[in-house]
Amino acid sequence: MIYLNNAATTVIKPEGVKTAPPASADMAKAMVAQFLGVKSRENVMLTQGGAQAMELALRGFIKKGDHVIATAWEHDTTWAVLEELEKAGVQVSCIGVNPYGGLRYEEIEPLIQENTRAIVCAHGCAVTGNIADLEQVGGLARRHKLLLIADGCQAVGATSVNVESLGADVYCFTAHKKIMGPYGVGGLCLKEGLRPEWEAGLEAAGLLGRLTEIEPSEEKLGQLCAALAFIKEKGIYGISIFPHRLAKRFFESVSSMDAVKVYGDFGTGSRIPTVSIAVEGFTSTQVKEHMAKKYGIVVKDGFHGAARMHQALRIEAEGLCRFSFGYFNTRRDVNDTIWALMDLLGLDDLYLLA
Repeated sequence: MIYLNNAATTVIKPEGVKTAPPASADMAKAMVAQFLGVKSRENVMLTQGGAQAMELALRGFIKKGDHVIATAWEHDTTWAVLEELEKAGVQVSCIGVNPYGGLRYEEIEPLIQENTRAIVCAHGCAVTGNIADLEQVGGLARRHKLLLIADGCQAVGATSVNVESLGADVYCFTAHKKIMGPYGVGGLCLKEGLRPEWEAGLEAAGLLGRLTEIEPSEEKLGQLCAALAFIKEKGIYGISIFPHRLAKRFFESVSSMDAVKVYGDFGTGSRIPTVSIAVEGFTSTQVKEHMAKKYGIVVKDGFHGAARMHQALRIEAEGLCRFSFGYFNTRRDVNDTIWALMDLLGLDDLYLLA
């Protein structure tokens, strides 16, 4: 099997992760704080996933009468919370994307109002692999005294992250994607001094008591610590650069195929190793099934939890086929996948191989 669905979850974990000894919450928080550049482990809160972390961030800081600016990149679960808050009296605006799927940063400032409370911005786009310029967004937020709430679920482990340097007030993460840790573990990192305000917001929303209920088991926290220790040993550059090179090889080949349209901005130096395509004459599901049934290659079809992003890109109802590379993929995996796509299209051009 060739597994290219790492943007959804990693299947192959580093040796020792699944058999790691249990770890305490304090130990896990300390390792997360060091890994993500958070000043104190007291500013790290553990949850059962990234979606839950984002929900707690939004519900803790956003109240009736506030205005929020979000992006088309946000995950459907984030938009579900925002839509629920909207029904409760919160105003929500959305910034769009350019033809390459990059965020239209110039749309943010004109949307700011007197009651604007926060900018919500995914650090990495699950559809196109683009990475947001959080330093730019964070600078804008600081000038207008707004919060920046960032979803780092796609970015953490795929690129170097320092929460303090990025200027995020809240940064959420999950363990089971590019960190290569267990499913069911995530968390949020708060800027120094924000915890009391966040907890007061949760208490007002009747959610403060949930914090002790949703903390992951020590078994899962031990697996998270083992995954973080593996990345620390290899170095984040060593962990991230090889999947990026594989994704670039794949992109360069498939973008040369006349029947394939690739989505995303590949002119930027900073990306996550994700490539989404549309193949003329085939739905994303047909491409996925061809890859799986004939070649044993696992990819993802559909909307990838980002329906608004597909709407912004004006992509037809069936969505895109996504190829997302991980640390344990190989150059052979890339060539086999390109060959499988060539077979689907009836191509016989060896120059297309990486």
